[in-house]
Amino acid sequence: MRAARAGVVLLLLLVLTPPAHAATGTYIRLAHLAPGTGSQDITLIPAAGTAVRTTGVDYGDLLAYRRVEPGPYTVEWRPLGSDPGAKATISTTVNAGQGKAYTVAGLGNTDRVALKVLDDDVTLPGSGQARIRMINAAPRATSADLLHDGTAVLKQAVYAEPTLYTSIAPETTALQVVPRGADPVSLTATIEPGGVYTVVVLELDGKVTATIRADAKASEVVPAGGQETGWGGMADGEGSTEWPVVPFAAVLLCAAVLWARRDRISP
Repeated sequence: MRAARAGVVLLLLLVLTPPAHAATGTYIRLAHLAPGTGSQDITLIPAAGTAVRTTGVDYGDLLAYRRVEPGPYTVEWRPLGSDPGAKATISTTVNAGQGKAYTVAGLGNTDRVALKVLDDDVTLPGSGQARIRMINAAPRATSADLLHDGTAVLKQAVYAEPTLYTSIAPETTALQVVPRGADPVSLTATIEPGGVYTVVVLELDGKVTATIRADAKASEVVPAGGQETGWGGMADGEGSTEWPVVPFAAVLLCAAVLWARRDRISP
């Protein structure tokens, strides 16, 4: 009897314990980081399922991560208001792997814009650490450095090219983006342990600006923003096979309690 109860407890622990170092889904988000190209209608097309079209995406928009099934996807850009069946102005493919996250960003200028697939490392950083990168999407800034308390943590982020990630100490701190050919930009950010962050450098009305985005916390992506319609291929929609963890765990817990009481009153 005790062995059986121990087995129930062990199963309960396994159900309630999340993976420590891996995201629990596959995610894609879309970004418009190509100045001078106007508002765009962006379509994400799964190999099997219904396409989703996001209309009116403007320069500087970094949309929400959306959970998808692993597999190949096509991303297409068309000017705002275009016929969805018209030829895309630019397109690319994403081979989305299990447990991975991606940003598909339009980068460049009006005469040379391309869609780039960025691998977003949302795995858990080292103990007590966070992770940060920078995307320079400001044409005036041919390159830019990111300073933390006066020390460069990212150097020479060239225009239209994302940097690699680097570790950063978690704290509420002052960051400074120092672009070549423009005035420095100060940011106050709360960097949390286990967080993953992206600094995006933009040029708005001729002035270089910067924002910081929390991409993940404790290996789970942070959904925010974006107005999408008609999503197809979502992992947690109809037909999902994910276990309802909380109700299942509650059933196991009740069973363990009843089993223990029965054992106590047995002669």
